[in-house]
Amino acid sequence: MNKAYSVLATVYERLAVDEVYAAWAARVTNILKERTKGVSGIDLACGSGYFTRAEKKAGFDVVGVDICEEMLTRAKEEAAKAHLNIAFLRQDMTCLKSFNKVDFLTCVNDGVNYLSPERLKKAFSAFKRQLRSGGVLYFDFSTEYKLKNVIGNNMFGEDYDDVTYVWFNKLFDDRVEMDLTLFTKSGDLYKKNEESHVQYMHKLDFVVAALKEAGFTSVEYCGFMGGKISETTERIEIIATA
Repeated sequence: MNKAYSVLATVYERLAVDEVYAAWAARVTNILKERTKGVSGIDLACGSGYFTRAEKKAGFDVVGVDICEEMLTRAKEEAAKAHLNIAFLRQDMTCLKSFNKVDFLTCVNDGVNYLSPERLKKAFSAFKRQLRSGGVLYFDFSTEYKLKNVIGNNMFGEDYDDVTYVWFNKLFDDRVEMDLTLFTKSGDLYKKNEESHVQYMHKLDFVVAALKEAGFTSVEYCGFMGGKISETTERIEIIATA
């Protein structure tokens, strides 16, 4: 079984990006414009670079970081198509290296769900070290409610003209393990590839406490796109200040 996103990288934006992404990207860049004191930043777990490109277009001097080489290759290709000069680097976001301190960090669309609680605490410490005093951290995470009740043990799939995917999920007490099978058309044949993902559940209280333990001076939170948080909220946004 391949690692997360190693196969999905080539078709990720076709399958995942919809009209919500444009509004989400606008929200992220507006938060940065309102709250940051400078323009330098890192987009963590950047994937194919959709939000990295949005930040660059908004005037920020941003670098994209991801652990998946295949996603970084795709991110470079998409940035080149958009005529954007963005550096994309392969690094583990729990131990960032060789960066000067920056004005902001972003980690959009479930990046922190891929970290276990202990690794998440390690990541928050790395984020704090990476930010200048007063720097801004924006990230989101899928809630325990979503992972248990929406993803759960369910199966999902979609069929397009040239690509089909089937996504199987297995629910555990603290995580969901996901197996994705992707069929991509090549001439008259379809090529089958498989990859696995693991997303961890994080309670809001734990996330806030871990950020404060890492040294962040203020932590704000809300539902997706600034909405209210309820028992059935599926995504929570965090804005923390170093």
